[in-house]
Amino acid sequence: MVSLKVKRLRKHSLILCILVALVCLLASAGANAQGNDLASAARNGDLTRVKALLAANADVNANLDSGITALMEASEGGHLEVVRALLDAKANVNAKGDNGATSLMLASQNGHLEVVRALMDAKADVNAKAENGGTALQLASEKDRLEVVRALLAAKADVNAKADTGVTALIFAAQFGHPEVARALLAAKADVNATENHGGTALVFASQQGYQEVVQVLIAAKADVNAKVSNGATALMLASLHGYLDIVRSLIAAKADVNAKTDNGLTALKVASEQGHQEIVQFLKSWGAADR
Repeated sequence: MVSLKVKRLRKHSLILCILVALVCLLASAGANAQGNDLASAARNGDLTRVKALLAANADVNANLDSGITALMEASEGGHLEVVRALLDAKANVNAKGDNGATSLMLASQNGHLEVVRALMDAKADVNAKAENGGTALQLASEKDRLEVVRALLAAKADVNAKADTGVTALIFAAQFGHPEVARALLAAKADVNATENHGGTALVFASQQGYQEVVQVLIAAKADVNAKVSNGATALMLASLHGYLDIVRSLIAAKADVNAKTDNGLTALKVASEQGHQEIVQFLKSWGAADR
C-alpha cells in the first residue's frame, strides 16, 4: 500500500513539474512575442503602441535574434519620441547587437542629430566599438553627417580611434569625399597622417578617389605628401594613375616627390603614361619627372 502511494505521489509530482515547465515556456513565449512587438512598434515609430506595450510590462531590453533591441530600432529610424519613451522605461542605452552596434552608432550613421543628443544625455558611450572596431564618429564621418560629427566631438568622442582595419574617422571622410567633415575632425586634432593597416593616409585615399577639395584641406593641415602605402605608392602616383590633373598639380605644389618609386620601380610618370594621361605626363615632365 505504501509503495502504491509513493508511486502515485511521484506521478503527481511529475505531472506538476510538466505543468510548471509548460507555464514557464508559455510565459517565455509571451515575453518574446511582446519583445518582438515592441521592437516592431519602435521600428515603425508607433509611440502609442510602444507606450501600451511598456504599460503591459513588455521587456524594454528584449533582444531579437540579431541582438537588436527596441531602442536600436527607434534610434536607427530617428523616432525621437519613441527613443525618449524607451529611455524613460530604462532601456539599456549601451546594449549591443550581435555585430556590436549600439543605438548611438545607428543614430549617428543615419544622421539623426536629436536622437544622438538624447542618447548621449542618457549616458551613451560615445567611444563604444562595434565588432569591427568601428565607432559612432567613424560612421557619421563616412556618411557625411556633419552636425552629428560635431555633436560627438563635443561629447569627447575619440577623434583618432581606429577600426580593426586601422581606418580613422578622418580617413573615412577623405575616402568618401567629405571636406567639411574633414575640417571638423582636423579642428578637433585628428591626426592628419594616421595610417590604416596598409599604410594609406587620408591624403592617399582622397587623391586616389579624386576629391580635390579634401586634398587641399589635408595639405593645408600639413599632410605628408610623400607618405607611402605598403607597396611604396604615393598620393601623387595614385592621382596620376587615375588621371586627376588638378590633384597632381596640388600635390606637386606641396612638394610631392615627382620621381618617387614604388617597391617594383613604378613612378607617377610611368603610370600616367601607361594609362594615356598625356596632360599629366607633360605636366610631370615639366616638373622634372625622369623617363627611367
